[in-house]
Amino acid sequence: MNTNKLHQKAEDLREEDKLLDALKLYEEVIYKYQQEKNYSDLIEALGGRCLTYKHLFLLSKDFVFFNLALHSALSSLEIAKNYKIILKVHRCYFRLGEMEILANNFLKAEKYYLKAFIKYPREEAEKGDFQYHLGEAQFRAGKKDEGLKNLLAGLELIKKYKSSTDSFVYNVWHSGCLMRLAELTKNKKYLLEAQKIIDSDPRLVIRKRQIKELKKMVLAV
Repeated sequence: MNTNKLHQKAEDLREEDKLLDALKLYEEVIYKYQQEKNYSDLIEALGGRCLTYKHLFLLSKDFVFFNLALHSALSSLEIAKNYKIILKVHRCYFRLGEMEILANNFLKAEKYYLKAFIKYPREEAEKGDFQYHLGEAQFRAGKKDEGLKNLLAGLELIKKYKSSTDSFVYNVWHSGCLMRLAELTKNKKYLLEAQKIIDSDPRLVIRKRQIKELKKMVLAV
C-alpha cells in the first residue's frame, strides 16, 4: 500500500474512534513521508497525529497526551517554515489554536486562529470551519459579540459550499459549529440541529460521543 493510502487509513481509523490503531499507523506514515522527502503530506500526517492525541487527552484528561499533541503541532509548523511549504502554514496555526483552547489560553488561541484564517488560501467550506473556531476563541476570551459574529459567519460559509464539499467532512464541520454555538449560547436550537446531522450520518462516530456529553451540559441549564 502506498503512503497516501496508509495515511487515509490512519485518518479513517481516527474518525472511527480507533485512536491507538490510528497512532500506530501515523507513525509509519510519518516515517515513510520523511523517507520520500514528501514534507507537505508529512505536515498533514503530523496534524492528524495531533488530533488523535487531542482526542486521547479529552477522553483521559492526562496532560501527557496534551503535550504529545502540542509537540506534533509545533513540529508541523517548524517543518512548514524550514521547507518553505507556505500553503500548509495555515493548518499548523490552526492546530496550535486548538492546543491553546485546550489549555484555556483563549487569547493565544485567538491569535493562532486569526493567523490561520487570514492565511487560508481559498473561499470554501473549510474556511468557515476556521472562522467558527476563531469565533469560539474570541467568545471564550470574553469578546462575545465579535465571537458570535464569527461563529455565525463561519456557519454560513460552511453551508454555502455544501455542494462542493465531501459529505463526511461537511457534516463534521457543520455539526461541530452547531455544537459550539449550543455550548456557548446555551441555545437548544443549535443542539437539536447538530443532533439531527449526527443521527443522519453513521460515520460521525466521534461526534456521537461528543454530543452525549454536550447534551448533559446544555440541557442541565
